[in-house]
Amino acid sequence: MPLRPRPFRSARPEPGILEEELPETPIPEQAWPRVRADELVTLVAHVFAAHGLPEARARIAAEALCHGDLTGSPETGVADLTRVHLPLLKNGLVVPHAEPLMIADRGAAALIDYRRALGLWAVGDAMDRAVTRAGRFGVGLVSLRGIGPFGRAGHHAARALPHAMIGLVLAAGGEPGQPMNPLGMAAPGGAYPEFVFDMDRPGPEAAGLTLLVEVLAGVLSGVADHEHDTGLLVLAIAPTTLRSADGFYRAASALFGSMLGWDGGAPIRYPGWREAQHLEQCRALGVPLAGPVRRELDALARSLGLPPLTSVG
Repeated sequence: MPLRPRPFRSARPEPGILEEELPETPIPEQAWPRVRADELVTLVAHVFAAHGLPEARARIAAEALCHGDLTGSPETGVADLTRVHLPLLKNGLVVPHAEPLMIADRGAAALIDYRRALGLWAVGDAMDRAVTRAGRFGVGLVSLRGIGPFGRAGHHAARALPHAMIGLVLAAGGEPGQPMNPLGMAAPGGAYPEFVFDMDRPGPEAAGLTLLVEVLAGVLSGVADHEHDTGLLVLAIAPTTLRSADGFYRAASALFGSMLGWDGGAPIRYPGWREAQHLEQCRALGVPLAGPVRRELDALARSLGLPPLTSVG
């Protein structure tokens, strides 16, 4: 019997009401030139490889960096390539070939020092290791330190989703002046889009949450100098080790379906819904890039002897 999603919280407004009640908001990305998503990721991967990253690491890093542009958060996307990541690689604060050092391995849990590796790759690698452990033990926990800026925590947590697992990333510390997403979570949504959540650095009123992150990500990993290092907790959970896949799917569908509805003429959606829509749009229509960012990328392409990005539309 096919699963039937729960009804929305309230009825959909009558035709015409939504247009009257929703304020008109400008969408600057509509005026930005668009480029092919695969070309964008490939170019960024080539740039990282040209700065010493092995090919596989460069691709993972490029996917993590482009995540913001592909999901509607360009402020944390490829604009950071020349602003944050390349300067750290050039001045040696991030080591492209750094080999992770396993400090402790306890089966389901491990502590790893990434020795100043590029965070865009290292956190994804840690999640992949956590997923492998969760496949054996039901849960995989990797505590890590010694990385550079890593982008959005939610992207790395979402690496657990293709394995039908729940992913969690907590981060403490970071480079001075660099904003950070200290908490990211991703979970299968059942019949609905996947849940992907990012939380920026909590304010002083969230002291309890701050301490939770500091203990699990900073204290556990052994990061003492928060000004020049980042400690993280990366966790993968395999739900089917505790219950049937069908039961989990139905429960997730019921939960996320119950979150949908309308409030005062505005749609109610959970984190991950709009990002999934934006990703689908970017793959079909191209990724919008601000003019200065596009010019920087084209200049990098020329410096590597590569063709500029292809405009779409």
